[in-house]
Amino acid sequence: MADIFISYSRNDRERCTAIRDILESLKVSVWFDAGIGAGSSFDREIEREIEAAKALLVLWTEESVESDWVRNEARTGKERSGLIAVQLRPCTLPLEFRSVQAEVLPEGAEGTDNAIWIGILERIGELLDRPGLVEYTRLKEKSSVADWKNWLARFPKDPLVPDVIDNLVASATPDMSQQLAGERAKRSAMEAELAELAAASKAQSGEFATGARELVRLRRELDEAQSGQHDAESELARFREASGGKNNGDGELSGLGIVLNDKIAIYLAALLWIVAIRFCWDHLNQLIKGYGALGDVFWIIFGIMTLAVPATLLTIKILRKRKAMQREEETLAHNVAD
Repeated sequence: MADIFISYSRNDRERCTAIRDILESLKVSVWFDAGIGAGSSFDREIEREIEAAKALLVLWTEESVESDWVRNEARTGKERSGLIAVQLRPCTLPLEFRSVQAEVLPEGAEGTDNAIWIGILERIGELLDRPGLVEYTRLKEKSSVADWKNWLARFPKDPLVPDVIDNLVASATPDMSQQLAGERAKRSAMEAELAELAAASKAQSGEFATGARELVRLRRELDEAQSGQHDAESELARFREASGGKNNGDGELSGLGIVLNDKIAIYLAALLWIVAIRFCWDHLNQLIKGYGALGDVFWIIFGIMTLAVPATLLTIKILRKRKAMQREEETLAHNVAD
């Protein structure tokens, strides 16, 4: 059940809702007939809420003074000594309520330090045993950490204590709220980026079949190159066997085997490096720019394992064979000199 029952004319529902929202921000529970559920017995629910409420706030206007419902509700509040009255617009009050103070609350004065609104809060505080309401409202306009600490010491059981503690924390760490806002903004940006990456990943899934076909083609070219290298090595072996593996005296055949071998091996290594770099570059570029997805990482790893690694091994093999041939030629030259 609510602490405050508001009696009003339906023509003033917007103003009544504004007052309700401000009171609820002060941790005061409020009820008015906007909350009546479909199929409810109108008069019985109102009776229950009036009986349970600790105070009844009547909003007098030229329309509400003509309403029997508002008059009856105000009468109940008066009989229970829990009536709080205010005029939203100047009007002539019913005779039986003229003894109850009801000043005019200016438009938009609710929630401020307006004297009329402060008077309403003071009366609510008396009826609800919450004397800190008025001072809390005044402190919200302009206050210091010492003021809030003093309020906490005076009203330690008020429902607004958690809000005051939050204010103290915010005052002690003024940059915290900005940092939190910045973190929330970063999180939103990351979520948006993840959504974009997910969309890009779906689009790239259509490229998977094309990539697979390209891989098959590259494999076929690699097999052909390896077959050509094997044939060249066989031919070189036959040439060396026929020539005794030595220089014929004119200097033209010295190192001829490695030259013939390098032509195929270097071509193959260069081809593998070009294909590897071309295959991985687009995906690596996406990661560098921050738009990469898990699919790009997969293709980079795939390209390294299937293209860059064989190219590296072939390059190392060429260098080793060249060095070995150089040593062989130096040994041969030394033997001839001897």
